[in-house]
Amino acid sequence: MLTRRALLGGISLALAGPAEMRAQDFEPIARRVACLDLLLTETLLMLGVTPAAVGNIPLYDRLVAEPALPDGVPDLGPLQEPNLELLQQLRPDLILAPSWAEVGQVDLERIAPVAWLPTFSTRKPALDHARDLLLRAAALTGRDAEAKAWSDRADAALAEARQMLAPWTDRPVYVVRFNEDGRHAAIFGGNGMIGDVLSRLGLRNAWTGRTNVWGTVSIGIEQLAGNAEARLIHFNRGAETERALRQLAASPLWAALPAVRQGRVIEMPVVYPNGGVASATRFAQQLARILPAHGIANG
Repeated sequence: MLTRRALLGGISLALAGPAEMRAQDFEPIARRVACLDLLLTETLLMLGVTPAAVGNIPLYDRLVAEPALPDGVPDLGPLQEPNLELLQQLRPDLILAPSWAEVGQVDLERIAPVAWLPTFSTRKPALDHARDLLLRAAALTGRDAEAKAWSDRADAALAEARQMLAPWTDRPVYVVRFNEDGRHAAIFGGNGMIGDVLSRLGLRNAWTGRTNVWGTVSIGIEQLAGNAEARLIHFNRGAETERALRQLAASPLWAALPAVRQGRVIEMPVVYPNGGVASATRFAQQLARILPAHGIANG
């Protein structure tokens, strides 16, 4: 089992920067890793690590979905109240958990060493922070090559998407997820993953208001009239979005929005807005595919 000393040594090297991270510097490498966070689960799966257990698998499947969890991974239940008895029976070498939950889950450290990792940053753009998490997880699991491959893949995907989207930079874009009530939406911007990817692709985010640490805030749909030139991109979450659109269709506020009146509303498959490098890559690729397919540039 990974000792606390080895774990702390690994995390210290990971924090020091990628040039100092070598698996042999803090052997033994964690082989059986349990995970209590959606972003950290996505990160493990990117590295080709099948988790020993995951908190709230249905939530991961609904919000993140890709990379897919292999069949048979044990479900630890709620992320903030995991099944400690099951976790103890599974005897993981290491537990990955978000640093914001450390105060409420100290019992985890009686079962196995815990890497309390920050799942958001108020100082770095979201994608840079996601790369840091990828490198930290790689250092702890001996997957440096896989982390580099994913980082290179993300760079290539964003560069290609930016080139493809060059004709569509004329208008700013709102990116939202509609609430079922048809009156509100979650809007994405700021330092979060969605806002960061938009900026890297050369697209202007029409939302310039405040957001929380994850780069999102709830707004009334009337606020989508703030920039009359903007395109409006919304995430399709299946039945939930269908119900929201039925409510919106009956709303005079919705009908009056410039993007609605001028046919600039674009639907996109949902991605996890608090996700990591894989989610950011998928979002960029979807934008590069969907915006050109929606109509002519400058429209």
